[in-house]
Amino acid sequence: MLHRSKKILGMPVISLADGQVVGRVKRLLLDLQNLKIAGLILDRKGWFKEQPVIPYSHVKNIGSHAVTIDEASAVVNLRSLPELEELAKKLLPLVGARVITEEGVVLGTVEDFFFDPRDGKIQELELKGKLWQGHTLLPASTIRTCGRDALIAKAEAPNLIQRRRGALSWPSWEAASRATEKWGQSLNRYLKRLPGLSQKDKPLKPN
Repeated sequence: MLHRSKKILGMPVISLADGQVVGRVKRLLLDLQNLKIAGLILDRKGWFKEQPVIPYSHVKNIGSHAVTIDEASAVVNLRSLPELEELAKKLLPLVGARVITEEGVVLGTVEDFFFDPRDGKIQELELKGKLWQGHTLLPASTIRTCGRDALIAKAEAPNLIQRRRGALSWPSWEAASRATEKWGQSLNRYLKRLPGLSQKDKPLKPN
């Protein structure tokens, strides 16, 4: 089952070896080049000069109420892992980023994302925008470029957008257009059959 990223923020991280709470998830360290979570930045009590981080490979499981790791030694200083420190310095945005297709169509803004807890791979982006009412889901595999100003999606991305989990899938743009046209034709036929409808009130024939 996929996990929502915002849901794990603030979760306690518990060592299975001794049951110790080693901190709480402060933010997610993202590797946007590979679209995955690279580590968990922790918020720990006390005076810590270094930023504590858990490489995602050390995450044992993510449950409904806590994140588990094998032992407390999985928590290390961010500066001790140059590859993760470099990701932290880049700070490329994901949540809040605008998604634009190769053809220049704005699909919406990323509100959240869903990932596979087993490997941290980002699977779906939750979008909000004017093209669709409410929130929709876009497969992360359609993203070809993650930049500082925008995420660039493949040309076919609009046809793969779905309503948020629990609702019906969105059809492709072409299918949606055909469905709208058929609905309009059905409505016209219904209105024409209504008694007492004057000629001037009757619907016009579609062009």
